[in-house]
Amino acid sequence: MSDIVMTDTELYDAKVNWFKEHDYVEVEPLVFYRDLYPIGSFQVKGDYSRKCGNGILLYRNEGKFKHRYIFDDLEEIKNWIGKEDIFVRGGSFIGKRVKNENASMIYALTFDLDGQGMNELEMVMQFMRNGTNIPMATYVVLSGHGLHLYYLLDKPIRATQDTIRQLNKLKEGMTKLIWNRYTSTIEKPQYQYCLQGFRMVGSASKMGANYPVRAYKTGDRMTIEQLVSWIPRLKDWDEYRINLTERSTVSLAKAKEIWPDWYERKIVKQEDNKWHINRALYDWWLNKIKEGATYGHRYFCIMCLAIYAIKCNISEAELKRDAYSLLDKMNELSKKGDPSSQFTKMDIEAALQGYKEHFKTWGRDKIALISAIPLPINKRNYRTQEEHMKVISAIRDIVKPNWREGNGRPKGCKNSNYPKAEIVKQWCLDHPNGKKIDCHRDTGLSRMTINKWWNISTEELKRQKIINKIEFIRNKTMKLIETPEVLYPNTSEEIAEMRKNSDTVLELNRLGISFEQLENQHKIYVEDSVTFQELIEKEFGDDWIDALNLYLDYKRESK
Repeated sequence: MSDIVMTDTELYDAKVNWFKEHDYVEVEPLVFYRDLYPIGSFQVKGDYSRKCGNGILLYRNEGKFKHRYIFDDLEEIKNWIGKEDIFVRGGSFIGKRVKNENASMIYALTFDLDGQGMNELEMVMQFMRNGTNIPMATYVVLSGHGLHLYYLLDKPIRATQDTIRQLNKLKEGMTKLIWNRYTSTIEKPQYQYCLQGFRMVGSASKMGANYPVRAYKTGDRMTIEQLVSWIPRLKDWDEYRINLTERSTVSLAKAKEIWPDWYERKIVKQEDNKWHINRALYDWWLNKIKEGATYGHRYFCIMCLAIYAIKCNISEAELKRDAYSLLDKMNELSKKGDPSSQFTKMDIEAALQGYKEHFKTWGRDKIALISAIPLPINKRNYRTQEEHMKVISAIRDIVKPNWREGNGRPKGCKNSNYPKAEIVKQWCLDHPNGKKIDCHRDTGLSRMTINKWWNISTEELKRQKIINKIEFIRNKTMKLIETPEVLYPNTSEEIAEMRKNSDTVLELNRLGISFEQLENQHKIYVEDSVTFQELIEKEFGDDWIDALNLYLDYKRESK
């Protein structure tokens, strides 16, 4: 059965009448919040001797959200009845900063259901009455277009980091139960974390002050164990079946004694353990929004963009520019003929509140959950990375046994594209007997860089030595043929003089030629029958053909 087409205000009035017809009691805002926050939950205004948290009320001021404390008398609630864009959180906080680390107590778990026509409202209430999928909420709040289901806890829960993490898991599982094709016209569920703020009961809905947020008493308080009992006992749901057994904690003074290094780093120096992530991740998410954002999740997609901006050190100015550039794209997802479904600049400004340091720890799973954009992990079939690499390497060798062909740095290619390789090579040529540590000291290159290019450079050095020797022999042969009487060096005396010249010694060292070789070659040069080939054979022995081919290749490359 389909709903009769109604305007937003007509649908709101129809829902109010439905609650009246079915004898659900509407409660006043202060009555609702006193039930949510019993006397003694917060500090007494003006008396700060008692160490406990306070409620937090958020309001919009010049496009940005600011907060006010709610003290134990709840008087702050009265000041905002009938006003627009007012939100109250379901927990208490210590201090001025509203973040998980400052959370004190959690008083309720609240679930948001959008996409609510009359059929969907009736199905939600029917499911709760019959105990089908949805436990009976303590309060059902008509937020305007949708419903907020409040499950007030029989006693507040201390908001440790572990508790918050587990309650977020429980909320995720419960949301999957509550949000389905019978209870919402929006296909993909919207997930919120356990300290999320919701429109204040008694404040104006999106439709204005004439259509306030209303609360109806429907059930009793619940324990966490009762809520967990609604999670199906199936393997796929095990992660949502939490256990809030109280864990032992350590005082800050005791932690200083046990972990002095941690205390110095985190408490005294306030060091941040944030990873510096490549901005490519931010650009990737920006494209994911353009491709995969859906109606009902637009706010969270922009919020996650702000979170990625924090992770990747993107400036707030660039973030705002990118976020506002998505406005037209977001409005393409709006419902036709429904002005209230338009995504506005105020919505973007609210979503940019995600540009805060304490959001930087949000991981892939949480971002995929609230944005409804799938972010699948790399599948390894439950293998470790090392095992997985062995498997895929074996498959690669079978499927493509010649996979190395055409890959990697070709043998003998020049290092012209690798300046540091050229530095190492040149140093090796200048210091044929040098060591890596000497290269490090002379060039200033890191040991890792030297190690990387050392073997290549020493191979180049060997090759260059062969070339230099053959070049030397060739020059001698040409001089012998042209002017035998002007051989260089001519005599053993001249060789002895060369030993005294430091420049000549350095040059011969660079060429890899010893004075003993000069003595031997001198004995050969003076023979009338000497030839180039004989000199090569004499120098390189059985390897003379390989040496000569290497030299000829070098000459061809030079041309």
